[in-house]
Amino acid sequence: MVKLAIPALLAGLLAAPLTHAGNVGATLTVDQLQLQGSGNYTVQPDNRKLYSRIVNVDTYKDIAEWAIDKDSWQPVATNAQHNGSQAQGGWNPLAGGGGLAVDMAEGDGAWRSGESSLWTDILLNLAPGASVTVSGRLQLAFHDSSAGGAKSSGFAGICLDLSPAACEPDYKRGSTLGAEPGGFSDSFSLGWHNDTAYNQQLLWRTQLMVDALSPVPEPANWGMLGAGLGLLGLCRKRYRSG
Repeated sequence: MVKLAIPALLAGLLAAPLTHAGNVGATLTVDQLQLQGSGNYTVQPDNRKLYSRIVNVDTYKDIAEWAIDKDSWQPVATNAQHNGSQAQGGWNPLAGGGGLAVDMAEGDGAWRSGESSLWTDILLNLAPGASVTVSGRLQLAFHDSSAGGAKSSGFAGICLDLSPAACEPDYKRGSTLGAEPGGFSDSFSLGWHNDTAYNQQLLWRTQLMVDALSPVPEPANWGMLGAGLGLLGLCRKRYRSG
């Protein structure tokens, strides 16, 4: 009886972390990012924040790594890991953009959530008659999952606004694993022309975010694990009785 119980227990323990279909996540990338303009204008780096973390959904506390810098031209990167799960990000505007990714492992438990997000501001100063255009390509790819209880989503927002304190995305696109399993590839272009007799200051804001919730282990894995534990308990009871 013990010889049958131990293989069943080991099979249940090993099957969950090795089942690739139990992983879920998403990758969001922005490339071909560029600024084109005409007339008299200047570009001034401002605030930014790149954040990657894996948290306990109940306490909202776990691993977090982030980077913030007043010089938006310097590349930044983050990486947070926990029990096979990973959230990471990278951003380099001079190289044309960057990307965020989250991959949650089934063995990390359904109470874990991963997130990677970016918020970067650049100030554009336009003299009368000057024009600017911000353009790029956005791509979202999901790491598919067949496990129940898993979710994955991505969101991007790009704005070019005269009100820096309340900049709303002029271009935005969001999706979920359930809505678009194949993800998407999208191009955007935002432009502004100063047709006044005064200098204008615009805010170019880029906001990106991907997140995922750890999937619930496959029912078959739990069944094998439960069978192994039950058989071991029965063997132990019979051994004590003897």
